[in-house]
Amino acid sequence: MYSACVPTLVYALFGQSRQLAVGPVAMVSLLVEAGLNGQLGPECDKDGKAQYINCKEQYVALACLTAAVVGIMQIVASILQLGFLVSFLGHPVISGFTSGAAIIIGLSQIKYVLGFDIPKSQYVYDTVINVVSSIEQTKGMPLLLGIVWFAYLYTNKKIAAKYPRLKMMGPLGPLLSCLLGTLLLYFVPTLRDELHVKYVGSIPSGIFPISISSWQIDKIPLVIGTAISSCLIGYMESIAIGKNLAAKHGYEIEAGQEMFALGIANLVGAAFSCYPVTGSFSRSAVNNGTGALSQLSGVVTGLVMFATLMFLTPLFYYLPKFVLAAIVMNSVLPLVAFGEAKHLFFVKKNDFVLWVTAFLGTLFLGVLMGIMVAVGLSLVIVIYESVRPQITILWRIPGTTIYRSMKQESRGSFIPHVFICRIGSSLYFANASFVKDMLMAYVEDLEDVNKTEYVVIEMTPVVSVDSTACHVIKDIVNDFRSRGLQVAFAMVGNRVDKTLRKAGLKSFIGEQWFFPTVEEAVIYCIKHQHAMKMRSMQTTVQDTDADAIDISAISVHPGNEIGFSNDLHASCSMVFINLVKDVPMIMSDLTAVFKRNQITIIRAQIDPLEDSGAKHIYFIKSIKSGSKLSELETQRVREDLEVVLRKHKCSSNDDLIPTSPSRVSFADDLQGTGGQTDRMLRLEQALEQQMESTKMMQSRLDELRFTQGTCFPMSCGGRSLVGKAQPPKSP
Repeated sequence: MYSACVPTLVYALFGQSRQLAVGPVAMVSLLVEAGLNGQLGPECDKDGKAQYINCKEQYVALACLTAAVVGIMQIVASILQLGFLVSFLGHPVISGFTSGAAIIIGLSQIKYVLGFDIPKSQYVYDTVINVVSSIEQTKGMPLLLGIVWFAYLYTNKKIAAKYPRLKMMGPLGPLLSCLLGTLLLYFVPTLRDELHVKYVGSIPSGIFPISISSWQIDKIPLVIGTAISSCLIGYMESIAIGKNLAAKHGYEIEAGQEMFALGIANLVGAAFSCYPVTGSFSRSAVNNGTGALSQLSGVVTGLVMFATLMFLTPLFYYLPKFVLAAIVMNSVLPLVAFGEAKHLFFVKKNDFVLWVTAFLGTLFLGVLMGIMVAVGLSLVIVIYESVRPQITILWRIPGTTIYRSMKQESRGSFIPHVFICRIGSSLYFANASFVKDMLMAYVEDLEDVNKTEYVVIEMTPVVSVDSTACHVIKDIVNDFRSRGLQVAFAMVGNRVDKTLRKAGLKSFIGEQWFFPTVEEAVIYCIKHQHAMKMRSMQTTVQDTDADAIDISAISVHPGNEIGFSNDLHASCSMVFINLVKDVPMIMSDLTAVFKRNQITIIRAQIDPLEDSGAKHIYFIKSIKSGSKLSELETQRVREDLEVVLRKHKCSSNDDLIPTSPSRVSFADDLQGTGGQTDRMLRLEQALEQQMESTKMMQSRLDELRFTQGTCFPMSCGGRSLVGKAQPPKSP
C-alpha cells in the first residue's frame, strides 16, 4: 500500500504519460521476491517458512534498498541515454518470460484456495511436488469458495469485453468480489472459525514510515542482481504501456524522461518504505477506461490510497485470502501467451526458440536465471546474424533503371559481364571476411551464366565500417583486379565515405569507381568495357588502367526492351517498353495487344528519350481476375508485344539499334539475348503453322459432318451429337 501511494504521487509530477498508473506490479514483485529470497542468512531460515516471514524488518530493509538502487540506476541511465539497452529484451523473450512468470505467480496463490500452506518457490516443479504431496490436506470450503470467486471474475471479464455497455463491469469485478467476500466472512463467523477460511487480519494504519536509516550500503552486492533485472523489466514494461496509451490519445512521450520519472519515483519511494515500482498493465487499463486525461489521475489515486492508509485499513480486516488469490490468478491468466508461441512458430523459428527458452528457463531455472539465459541466447542469435549479412544479387528490370533482388523480382535480366550485389549490413571485424568469401563464391558460381568482368557493390545498408573492414575491402579489390575484374561501389553513405577517405581507400581504388547510383555504376562499367575492347583492337598490349582509357566520347543508351513487374505497384502490374526510336501510332498496336488478352489499362505514361526514343509505361490489370497478371498472362502478353516490336523494327530498317562504334547499346534487342531474333522468327513460324493446321482440321471436320451426318461441337456451336436418320425397321 505504501508503494501504491508515494511513487504514484511522485510520478504524476515528473512523468509524461497521462494515463499510466505507477505502483507495485506482479512481475517486479516476483523478481524482488525471487531475488531477495535467501539473502538474509541462515538465521532467518526457521520452521520451513520464507525469510520475509521470519525476519520481516530485515527483509523490508533489503526491499527498500533495492528500490533505492533501482531508482539510482534509472536516473543515471536516463542521463547517459542508456534506454536502448532494453532493446536486447526482444518481444519473444519478454512474452516467454511473462508467460512463465504468470504461471509461477498463479501457483504461488493456490495455497489460499486449497486451504493449506505450501512453501513458496520460484521453481515450478517445487510447487507442483509440494501440492501433490500434501493434496490430502485440502480444505473443502476454501476450495469451493475460491472456485466460485474465480469463475465469477472470469465470467465478469468475458461479459465486459463482449458487451460495450457493460465494460465498466470489468474493473469493478475485483472490487465487488472483495466487498462480497468481506461481508461473507463478517456475517458468517463459522467460515473463519471452523471451516479454515483465512483472511487478511490487522493492517497497520497511519502514515508511511521513513526508511532511509535502514539503507545499508554494505548490502548493495546482495541486491544488485535483483535491482538490475527490476530496472530493465520495469522500465520496459512501463515504456511499452506508456507509448501504447500515448499513441491512442495522440501525444508523444520521451523515453529518457520516462526513465528519469520512474527513477525519481523509486528513489523517493525507497525513503518511505516502498519496494520497486513501475507502470502497471491492469491499473493503466482501468485508468484509461475510466477516462483519465492527465497526470491528475495519479494524484487522485495517491491521495485516495493515502486516505485509506490513514483511516480505512480496519475495513480490510475480514478480507478473505481466497478472494485475493482468485483476483491474482484471474489477472495473470491472460499473460500466459501460448497463442503467441504458436504464432511465432509459423512466423520465425528463431523467435519461437527464444520464447520457449525464456518460458522453460523461467519455470525450471528461476526467474532471474531464466531471463538471463533467454537474453544470452538472443544475443547469440543477433551476433550470428550480424556476422553473416545477406548478400543480395541484383538484376535490372528491363526498360527501367531499377535494380532489384532476384528473389523479389522474377522478370529481370543480367547486365552482360557485370555482377551487381547489395551488402545487407554494416561491415566490421566479425563479418568482413564472410562478405569477401561470399562475393568470391558468387562470382565463381555465375561464371557459366554471366562471365563476370565487373563487380558493382551497392552499399546502401552499410552505415559504418571499421578498420578491419577497410583492410578486407582493399583485399577484395586486389583479388578481383588480379583476376582481371574491376570493382565499382554505388550509394556509399557519408559516414562510410569519410572512413574510406581516411583509410586511403578512395585514392587506392580510384575516385572514378564510386557512384551515387547503381545505374551510373553500370553505365560506367559498360563504357569501360567498350573502351577496353576498342583498345584491344588497336594494340596487342592490354592496358587495364582506367585512367589511361578515354571513355568520355562513349555514350550508352538502352536498346529495345520489354519489362514486367508485379512488385513495383500495390495493385497493378507494370509494363515497361523502351524504344530506341519511337514509331508513330505504335501505341494503338500495343493497346490492341492488351485488349486481345483481356487486360485493362489503368494508366499509361510515355516519356521521350534522347535521339527520338520513347519509354512507355503501362499500369494494367487482368479483366478476368481484377488484379495483377498471372505468370501465364504475363508470358502471353510479352510474346504478343515482342511480335509488335519485331514488326515495327523490320519496317524501320533496323534503325532502333545504333551501330556507331562510339555508342553502346545498354541491352541487346528486346530482352538482351543474342538469340532473341531467331526465337521470334521461330515463334512466328510456329504460329503460322498452327493456324494452317487448324484450318486443315476444320475442313476435315466439315467433310466428316456432311458425309456421315455427324455434328461436332466445334462446327455446330455446341449442339448435341446426332447421327444420320435411319429408316425404321419392319417388325
